[in-house]
Amino acid sequence: MKGKFVNLKKFARRLSVVLLVLVVLFSIYFLMRSSIFRVTRLEVLGNDRISTEEVIALSGLVLGVNTLQFDADASAAAIETHPVIQKAVVKRRWIKTVAIQITERQIWAIIPYGDTFLGLDENGIYFDKLPYSPLNTYPIITLDYLPENITLGQAVYTPASDMIRQVWQALPVSQRTAISEIHYQNQEDALKIYTVKGTEVRFGNLEGLEEKIKSFAQVLEIENDFEQQGKEVLDYADIRFKGEPVIKTRI
Repeated sequence: MKGKFVNLKKFARRLSVVLLVLVVLFSIYFLMRSSIFRVTRLEVLGNDRISTEEVIALSGLVLGVNTLQFDADASAAAIETHPVIQKAVVKRRWIKTVAIQITERQIWAIIPYGDTFLGLDENGIYFDKLPYSPLNTYPIITLDYLPENITLGQAVYTPASDMIRQVWQALPVSQRTAISEIHYQNQEDALKIYTVKGTEVRFGNLEGLEEKIKSFAQVLEIENDFEQQGKEVLDYADIRFKGEPVIKTRI
């Protein structure tokens, strides 16, 4: 009798486990099918250049989808395939709302390209094409040579954008406004900076960057002094090496 009683207890425990599993499975099935968790609102935040409709289409989300079933990370990754979008975060908000937070790329520099201008973000990614160059707004970058075909979302010669960004960030705002163009020499991996007054400043690479920034300020002062004295503007100034800038006036 005792053995039968033990077996009955084991059977009861097993039956309880089976029933618990069935309850859990039924609850999950109910939640997946329940209208309580169906999305009735899709919000898009932070978008300016790209429309709300386009963001939602990229996400793959539709009204009526169960908030417990869709993959938020996969939706965000799909949205980020658009060249204008730097980052997307998809979050469930309340029970029936899904919010999509967008961070768009912002123009950091402009590259002349044929009869148009390419807008680059701070990482050198081409994401926008402009019919004109916004003057005195962004640094103008030129290179000895560019790829023949540049597609949206492509990084445009990263060594150039990385070097120029470091120099640009090191320059005071007052010096930035005196620059008309920053030219990258591909083979030399070096820069030339052209001022709005027409001086070619041979900047070189990033070695001794702090000293070169000071030398660049000296060149701008020399330009101003020459202008006030009615002298010819500078032809070029070489600040690639330690010491005072080497200057040459126009003949």
